[in-house]
Amino acid sequence: MLTPFQIFRDAVNKISPIGEKDWQLCEPGLGFKSLTKSTFFVEEGKVYREIGFVVKGLLRSYYLAHGEEINTAFYVEGQWPKAYHSFLTQTASRQWIQALEDVELITISYKHLQYLFANSPAWERFARIATENLYIASQLRSEMLLLEKPAERYINLTKTHPHLLERVPLYHLASYIGIRQPSLSRIRKRLAKINTTV
Repeated sequence: MLTPFQIFRDAVNKISPIGEKDWQLCEPGLGFKSLTKSTFFVEEGKVYREIGFVVKGLLRSYYLAHGEEINTAFYVEGQWPKAYHSFLTQTASRQWIQALEDVELITISYKHLQYLFANSPAWERFARIATENLYIASQLRSEMLLLEKPAERYINLTKTHPHLLERVPLYHLASYIGIRQPSLSRIRKRLAKINTTV
C-alpha cells in the first residue's frame, strides 16, 4: 500500500515529472494534516498559508454571501483544495474550505513553495501547468453557470463527477450548480420519469 507521501508524489509527477534531486528539495517542507468531518481547512478572515493535497476524504469550498452559503468546488482524493487569492497574496481569505468527511492532507507552505520556485525549474514548471489547469477549470465552471440551463448543469455533473452524487448532500450539490434544493429535486424527479419511460 502506498504511503500518503507516495500518493502525493505520484500525483505531482502526473502533472509534471519531478526529478529525484528536486524531490529532495521538496520533502523537508511537506507536512501531514488530519481534519475531522465539519472542521475547516480554510476559514474566512484568516490568511491561507499552506496548500493541501487530499489523500483521503472530501471537502467543499464555499463563500458566505448575505447569510447564504454558496458552494464553488468539491475536492476529493487526488485534488488540491485551495483559496488561491489568499494563498498567492498572503492576505485574508474570503472563502471557507470545510471537510465533509474525515480528511487526510499533505500540506506545503507558501514559504517553502517560493523556495522551490526560486531553486528548481522543475517545480516552477509544475506550478505553471497546475495554474493553467486551474484556469481552464475555472473558465469551464463560469461557462457552465452562464450558458447551461439548470437541468443541463445537473446532467453534466452526473456525467463528469458521478462520485459526488454518493458523497455530497443534495443541498450542497444544488448550491454548486447555482440553484436551490427544491429546484434540484424537481429536476431529479423529471429526469427519473423520463428514464423510466424510455
